[in-house]
Amino acid sequence: MTLRRLQHHYRKMNLDRQVAFRALVAFIVTFLFLRGLTYVIHYQLLPIQNLVTKSGLHIHHLFWGILLLMIVGFVALATRDPKWHLQIAVVFGIALALTLDEFALWLRLADVYWEPIGKRESLTAALTAVAFLALYAAGMPFWHGILFDLIGKRMKRTKAQHRKVS
Repeated sequence: MTLRRLQHHYRKMNLDRQVAFRALVAFIVTFLFLRGLTYVIHYQLLPIQNLVTKSGLHIHHLFWGILLLMIVGFVALATRDPKWHLQIAVVFGIALALTLDEFALWLRLADVYWEPIGKRESLTAALTAVAFLALYAAGMPFWHGILFDLIGKRMKRTKAQHRKVS
């Protein structure tokens, strides 16, 4: 399937679904980037270190996620312009990823990011968010369009070929 077909189906979505779709894509990209970055930092694969203040305080990316969620929430409440909501959706997806990547930390109030329970809880929270965003964003019209592009055209060709043989 080409990018042009995906864009076609995206444009057919209403504003609410486009907002959710943008948040979904921003969330997935940011979450994967964060997981990769924290892996690189934790296992010292590159000369990158944790963000630590002069007093020794480690600032988790959960902090930046909460801060962005507060800003995005205010902007979303303050504006009714659809163009803003499409842009806010991207920032919301990023903020949600920053926050849910460390879900276990704020659930347990302990730094369990690298422990099995922490990994499981944060991944479960992230996958739940992805599932809800995907269901809302894509919905049935989007998936019907995609399935028709993938399967429907083949079925039409098969029926046409069958008629020629008969």
